[in-house]
Amino acid sequence: MKKIVLLLLGFVSWSAVFAQETTCSPDANVADTVVVAPLPYSPDTPELGITDTACVGSYYNFTFTFNIPATYTTDFGDVPLTSVAIAAEGGVQNLPTGFDYVCNPPNCTFPAETSGCVVVFGTPQPGQEGVYDLKVTATIVTPFIPIVVTMPDDIQPGSNYFLHVKPEGFQNCFMVGTQETFASHFSISNQPNPTSGWTQINVESEVSGDYDFLLSDILGKVLHRERIHLHAGENRIEYDGSHLPNGVYLYSISDGRDMVSRKLAISRR
Repeated sequence: MKKIVLLLLGFVSWSAVFAQETTCSPDANVADTVVVAPLPYSPDTPELGITDTACVGSYYNFTFTFNIPATYTTDFGDVPLTSVAIAAEGGVQNLPTGFDYVCNPPNCTFPAETSGCVVVFGTPQPGQEGVYDLKVTATIVTPFIPIVVTMPDDIQPGSNYFLHVKPEGFQNCFMVGTQETFASHFSISNQPNPTSGWTQINVESEVSGDYDFLLSDILGKVLHRERIHLHAGENRIEYDGSHLPNGVYLYSISDGRDMVSRKLAISRR
């Protein structure tokens, strides 16, 4: 079981929801026999864990790749594994304020004998410098009973996924690629969130131009699309989701190639 749960340790990942939540892909260089890459940091393995440094004012993401096995070993022998899952919202704890995660597959349920990834992302703000000890709550689904674990503590005591946030301009800052550069031009949020339906989406843009505004469900099905124009500076988009059932959705700004997204929770009592 330790082997399988190490895989879950990788869920301390922080997802690129499409770009600022950038969609992740499993690393093809990770062998099928490796359950999670990277493994967590420990005093005996200081080279492991989250190796990229986040810096104030710079967009950041870090991807975990994992391979879900068909079985895991318990004190009673090998047990068939159906899937491993984390909550699409709130499954990862101790992230800096404004950070988030998403998964591939988007519903964060990873069937046995498949590969997947989770990516952590965000832009640190002044005052957030420090070390964040990331934790994740995951459910191992079997044909018998589900097993809930918090990683890495429940699986490998004394190990950690530390996310280091340094001041602006620190020499070891994470360097973004092309897709992340697109995301770094925008800061998006919405209020209220959760909402019973109507919400206002605030977009702080560094550039002007025409973009697509999309809303999709957690499985990636597009439910709404419209063409919008963003000005450099502050922009507001109003969206009425009163027709949608309770759940977690993604709203996105796209130029047709790259996308920056955030989560929208709809909840009515």
